[in-house]
Amino acid sequence: MRSSKKRPGEYDAPLTLSDLTKARGLVRAAKALNASPNDMVRINQVARSYLKEDPSLSTLVIGKSTGSDFYDIKKDRVAISSSDPDILSHEIGHAVRLRNSSNTYKNVLTGAKALNKFLAKGALPVGGAVSYSKAVSDKNRGTILTGLAAASVLSAIPNLTEEVMASTRALKNSTNKLQTLAKLAPGLSSHALHELGGAGTYALYKTLKEKKE
Repeated sequence: MRSSKKRPGEYDAPLTLSDLTKARGLVRAAKALNASPNDMVRINQVARSYLKEDPSLSTLVIGKSTGSDFYDIKKDRVAISSSDPDILSHEIGHAVRLRNSSNTYKNVLTGAKALNKFLAKGALPVGGAVSYSKAVSDKNRGTILTGLAAASVLSAIPNLTEEVMASTRALKNSTNKLQTLAKLAPGLSSHALHELGGAGTYALYKTLKEKKE
């Protein structure tokens, strides 16, 4: 995050989680995110809580996103699009779990996400082809659709688990758990619908085909 009115050489260094426990860092974040004083007080509390739990998070880079909020595993940085302290806490929760995880586990998450996205994008055309193509026997249609739905669910589980665990950690570090839950619940629901959308489509095709038969 950088100030829009900086002098040459000023604020060139990335903002870190440790910076959010200091006045200068909070000023930078407030300018970048157009944050209210109340939000910055809570962001300071979030940063202090996580650093007390794990001091190694002090170097975690916090950047501004123009799109969604996320934790970048490869670059080990959190990107946020707003000043919402609960969203920041959720993304830091991802960092706590993933920044020191094994490459094997990171690859599993990346692969599962890619597979789930592929299955979801192909759900309508592939499900339709399996249901109505003469190249597929009636005997095998249900089995194939069930298999595609199962694959979609299984590929969703790793990343949905990470979402739940990150939200759980954010709740743990919250001073107002009901407010935090209210902020994070819609995001969890959205993730679940998105990740399981492909499975639902394949299951719907199977149900419609069975009814027709």
